[in-house]
Amino acid sequence: MMTTRLFATDIGLEPGFTFRIQKCPLTHEYFVHSHDFSELVVILQGSAVHIIEGREYPVTAGQVFLIHSGVSHGYKNVDGIEYINVMFQPEQLLQLSELRLLPGFQALFYIEPFYRKEMNFKGMLTLNEAQLQEATKLLDLILTEYELQPQGYRLMIRSYFTALVGLLSRYYQIGSGADDNKALRIGEAVTYIEEHFLQPITLQAMADKAYLSTRQFQRVFTRNYHTTPMDYVIRKRLDYSCTLLRHPNLSISQVALESGFRDQNYYARQFRKVYNCTPSEYREKLQDS
Repeated sequence: MMTTRLFATDIGLEPGFTFRIQKCPLTHEYFVHSHDFSELVVILQGSAVHIIEGREYPVTAGQVFLIHSGVSHGYKNVDGIEYINVMFQPEQLLQLSELRLLPGFQALFYIEPFYRKEMNFKGMLTLNEAQLQEATKLLDLILTEYELQPQGYRLMIRSYFTALVGLLSRYYQIGSGADDNKALRIGEAVTYIEEHFLQPITLQAMADKAYLSTRQFQRVFTRNYHTTPMDYVIRKRLDYSCTLLRHPNLSISQVALESGFRDQNYYARQFRKVYNCTPSEYREKLQDS
């Protein structure tokens, strides 16, 4: 089956603020396609068969799913379906550090979309009637801002969308039994990293949180986050060290220690690898600017 590729620029999405929201009834089959942006879909009513990467499963009111860039999907057997479709770039709208501390966020937005086949679509989010009403209120606020574009509309869209993502992440966590939801268990392991990256942390400890072997955890994590778990920890520590380098009264060895590095030379090597300069040179640049 041919898959049509849609590009953000072709459908008029701005590079600096890649965002579009639309509420639409679907009255016919929708061709299988993929895109270079992410898509959050909330089914408001009706039913259809959703085709993702060649696999088919039924969708009904209350279902929420994320389609990442490059993933093919389409609809058939459409019956009175209405949905809200939000098109966006994750790197522009999902960067708030507080979101990363929610296991439901890690599971719903990063892990479940890639774990879908292995979980046989059991890890997908289905809202009850009250939850769907709450989510729809936020979606309607975003729709109004998007359509009217009053002054500050981008700020308001970011704020409402962040609230929506937080709400859906919370619903995902309370609605999924962690014991039988692999995506949520891995999400809890990633949240554990976010909360404990300054402390000594091992691959085994991360894998234990996810109820996986170290090999399985490494494979799943790398596929979803495009880096290994330990490199992710090192990057978190390095980013944190950059904030400490703003304080001239802290020595480089103190910065290394407080950022979770026990060896100052190792810290300096890792720092140079990422920022192409030494911690001291980075500090000088900060002072010059």
